Amino acid sequence: MRSLDRPNILMLHTDQQRWDTLRCMGNEFMRTPNLDKLAAEGAMFTNCFANNPVCMPSRMSLMTGQYPSALGCTCNGIPLPEDALTIIRMLKPYDYHTANIGKLHFQNHSNRNHKDPHPDYGFDTLILSDEPGCYDDAYIKWVENIAPDQVHNCRCVLPPMAADPPNDKPPRGAITPYIWESDEDLTHTAFVASETCEYIKERKDQRFFAFAGFYAPHAPINPPERFVDMYNIADMPLPFVGEDEKGRVKDVTPDQLRKMKAYYYALVSHIDDQIGRIFQTLEDEGLRDRTLVIFISDHGEHLGDHGLTGKGAPGFDSCIHVPCLIRYPGVIKPNIRIDSLIEQVDLCPTILDYCGVQTPRIVQGRSFRSALQCEPYEPRNSIFMESKDPFKSSWKTVRTLDHKYCRNNIGRELLFDLNADPHEINNVANGEGYQEVLQIMRDELLSRWFDVEKQFPIRTGAY
Repeated sequence: MRSLDRPNILMLHTDQQRWDTLRCMGNEFMRTPNLDKLAAEGAMFTNCFANNPVCMPSRMSLMTGQYPSALGCTCNGIPLPEDALTIIRMLKPYDYHTANIGKLHFQNHSNRNHKDPHPDYGFDTLILSDEPGCYDDAYIKWVENIAPDQVHNCRCVLPPMAADPPNDKPPRGAITPYIWESDEDLTHTAFVASETCEYIKERKDQRFFAFAGFYAPHAPINPPERFVDMYNIADMPLPFVGEDEKGRVKDVTPDQLRKMKAYYYALVSHIDDQIGRIFQTLEDEGLRDRTLVIFISDHGEHLGDHGLTGKGAPGFDSCIHVPCLIRYPGVIKPNIRIDSLIEQVDLCPTILDYCGVQTPRIVQGRSFRSALQCEPYEPRNSIFMESKDPFKSSWKTVRTLDHKYCRNNIGRELLFDLNADPHEINNVANGEGYQEVLQIMRDELLSRWFDVEKQFPIRTGAY
């Protein structure tokens, strides 16, 4: 009888990357040959969504298979309990060596000393850098060792809580892009790729789970010049903004918006280039066919849509719709396009499924392995997004293939007809002819809300 051949797992995880920033997803402006090839060699999900529109809760959901409210984290600033049951701990009994390289963001980073030990969350290797160039972390130590004269050029403006800010650095906002100030092989993206390649070489004879946490294309939007040259700023389309949304970004010209988009696209192309190095390492080490590769982001970036930059509620597609590509040669057929709705909580049980590991009851996501195998699969009716911030209004959102419904804590309702209005410009919650749809979506939100309520304790000692 043939024994189970568990794959290596390589998760390539970007930060704040919109779903439509890959050429294979239909964006003719993008230059992403390596990721396009990944899609052609495996599966591309056109409807993958984050369960929260900001970093910490989204990442926690991805790595635990639980919804943000079940984890007690629905906004940035709340750390994941150190004994939480992550996929890392689920795989440990099955002889997986595990690594985080780059951004993890399970802990706050702006109010702690990055020289102090960080909780390992079960990782065997933890090469941590949650913010590139802001702190004396693993990234800066890496630059110090290979190009000490370039450390200052690799710095960027720090968050408000950090000490000793480099006041001569450009602003870090999305609307103020600038050219990377050092060699392109010294970016944080290059650091993550380099360390991931080294890890793969070191662990080629041992089963591994590697999480490569790229910080880009999150602001600061500062791509190397070679990648900026790939994009003509004048060609960039302007954001989609409704009449009542104009003026949210103050004193910004169309040329500035086009430049922001071009530089953001250039950052994605830089990521693609560095991911190509990782793919080559898998080939060189004979691991390509033994490795399940997942490319995904934690959430999107408005990039001027709705008059907004950055991320956050109520749950526009520009912020919660993310790219998702999966390859496992010889197991997942090439060039599969899957239009069914999936949520980030579904990644954890799907990985466990391929690894032959039972899914704990506490995991709330559902495996979509059947869809990847082109077998009978019952897709989700909707995706669920929740965001509760003590300093802002809280929102819950459901999205089907045809409609989106958002409701906040003071009763404001948004309803979008995605077939007629894919960019979510016109709120039809009070529109003529939409009252039946409105009630259906209200019911769907309530149903999903009950479904998401935590069923089991969060701490590992309770299992």
